[in-house]
Amino acid sequence: MNHGSLPINYIIDRTRNTNSTKNMKHSIIILASFSLALRCDGTRALLPNPPSSASSPHKKIRQHAHSSYLHSTSPSKGTVHDESSTSHHRRATHALLFSSWTDGIAPNRNVRSFLKYCLLRKMLSDEQSRREFELKSSAEFSPCCGPDIDAMNNLECVDALIRRGQRLLGTFGLASKEEEFEMWSEEVLGYLLKEENHDSLDLRLLYIPTAMYALNPQSSNTPGKQRQRARADGKKRRDQIMSLLDELLNGIIGAQSAKMNVCAITLDLDDGSLKQPVGFRNPAFIPKDDKIALSEWNPHIIYVEGGNTFWLQHCIEKGNYSTLLKEACTGPNGSVYCGKSAGAIVAGKSIETATWKGWDDPSVVPGRESYDRWIGCAGLGFVGDESFFPHYGSEWRDLVKEKTASGTMSDTTTCLHEEEVCCIVAEPRHRFVLGGRCNAEQF
Repeated sequence: MNHGSLPINYIIDRTRNTNSTKNMKHSIIILASFSLALRCDGTRALLPNPPSSASSPHKKIRQHAHSSYLHSTSPSKGTVHDESSTSHHRRATHALLFSSWTDGIAPNRNVRSFLKYCLLRKMLSDEQSRREFELKSSAEFSPCCGPDIDAMNNLECVDALIRRGQRLLGTFGLASKEEEFEMWSEEVLGYLLKEENHDSLDLRLLYIPTAMYALNPQSSNTPGKQRQRARADGKKRRDQIMSLLDELLNGIIGAQSAKMNVCAITLDLDDGSLKQPVGFRNPAFIPKDDKIALSEWNPHIIYVEGGNTFWLQHCIEKGNYSTLLKEACTGPNGSVYCGKSAGAIVAGKSIETATWKGWDDPSVVPGRESYDRWIGCAGLGFVGDESFFPHYGSEWRDLVKEKTASGTMSDTTTCLHEEEVCCIVAEPRHRFVLGGRCNAEQF
């Protein structure tokens, strides 16, 4: 093809029709490889000026880190599984699935480091998208000058930070890598603060306590008192999460005057109500409804609290939240999904594991009062074909073997002890369990 005869709109349209980040950058570089000249009659012509692959100053920008899957023979703590099988589920971009906040997240240094990584990676992904938009816009609206070099350099800097962070995956729990991880964390926050040109950054937390709001038919308290108590308990738990997030991220920049500001809001999936906003420096930034909270507000972390799994699943189905949650937590810019107990179960392929112990009462859901009404009920599928059985102990081993051998579930069931956390990364695909045990049992 004679590139000199191509109209400028043709190359610009190549960027508009791009579906992936990688291809979008590649299309922009195609545009950068041409120079515009004015003919004597004043019309524009495109002159080919393709740089060689060996000497291209923009070659690094076009490259993305592609890591081959790491393999292990068992779901060992701190190691990565063979995740090469194809699944129709949309995997969570980053996720932490666990039984207990007190035993699994709060005291576990390696888990806290992984959570910090996920949050910083989410911020970098948002910054990457912003820089890509700037670069694309500069190419479209200033074709005579071509893509803005500063925008290109900024994007390359973000890409480099992302690649460095990806190389740290799978090293959590290795003391030799702690210093390298902290250095990377400091660089990321320092870069983001400089680029935002603010004294502080906002970290957005969407807290979903719906599972713990389920009424207990056996309680002597009235429904009103039960709800009041549940909301008060939920606020305390949310405060604990905010405190840890503040410690994780402000600890990185404690020697500087800058600060990470944690803002949070509570979403009840039962009625879609938003309550208890806190940390918002501008009231105009508070999301107006549940749909905005899960989409346009772009939370960095979505925390789904434990409680009655059946009530949580019922509310997800009733409010059509499954699609919204999948869109929010998957893809290049997905929010970090934290699922505790019931929140971990609904993240799996099936929620049938909630019927095994008899802990959760299905009678809270009208029309589905018995356990057999929940057999085969699909979850969010954030980890491919895996389902989750939290609060596991040796006393449940025979039960789990019996249930998995019954044939009602075709997927893999991962059992999580109180102190274990299943850590998920979609790209490059990683899955490992951190905690006090040598292995998370699978059936």
